Amino acid sequence: MPYKLLNDKKTFANVNSENPTVCFLHGWGRSSQDFNLISQSFSYINFDLPGFGKSQEPETSMSPKEYAAYINQFIPNSVDTVVGHSFGGRVAVYLSELRNIKKLILIGVPLIKQTSSAKFTMLDFYKTLNRLGIFSDNMIENIKKKKGSYDYRNSKGIMRENLVKAVNDDLSFELENINSDVHLIWGSEDKEVPINIAKEANKKIKKSNLHILEGQGHNPLNSSYLEIVNIINTQ
Repeated sequence: MPYKLLNDKKTFANVNSENPTVCFLHGWGRSSQDFNLISQSFSYINFDLPGFGKSQEPETSMSPKEYAAYINQFIPNSVDTVVGHSFGGRVAVYLSELRNIKKLILIGVPLIKQTSSAKFTMLDFYKTLNRLGIFSDNMIENIKKKKGSYDYRNSKGIMRENLVKAVNDDLSFELENINSDVHLIWGSEDKEVPINIAKEANKKIKKSNLHILEGQGHNPLNSSYLEIVNIINTQ
């Protein structure tokens, strides 16, 4: 799978055809390699999104919508199917607003913002103490590092800003306006993006099918790759 440099800003993608029909978008902290098994069945362009894999970090922070606008310039018109896992699925939804996509495959994507958990409620309390001058900025940052997600703890600088933008993104409105045929693929044991998110999104999207992979978690790309390939091939 040859890597292709797409521009002078060092954005890379795996491309196996001059006229790919499928675009793959990986999750946060991952790379195009996540789709190595699945992509073998298709002509494709498989991105390392900016800041991941071989691709350079963006110079300024980017929301999922801005990621979509950025990569859109590199996607050939031959692409009619977009497959996104987790964060990549957020980008895929916004991409569907920018171009004609026949089929949208969304795998374990946080499409709807979940209600805040207790630890985030406590963080809001600590932020209030910070505004009152009781907690310093350094104390707040230390709390975030201890209480924040794995992705937050392992991101820094612009990429942490990008993560915050992604986490705060709610696609509820966009879901109702998707015109593509949508296939939601979810692991029944997904703890990061619970199955109830998929069921709620399935109700909002006009042309949607929900496929539940029994016993699978948040990243079924390798363990259930044959099932995913079959779903992508669904007419």
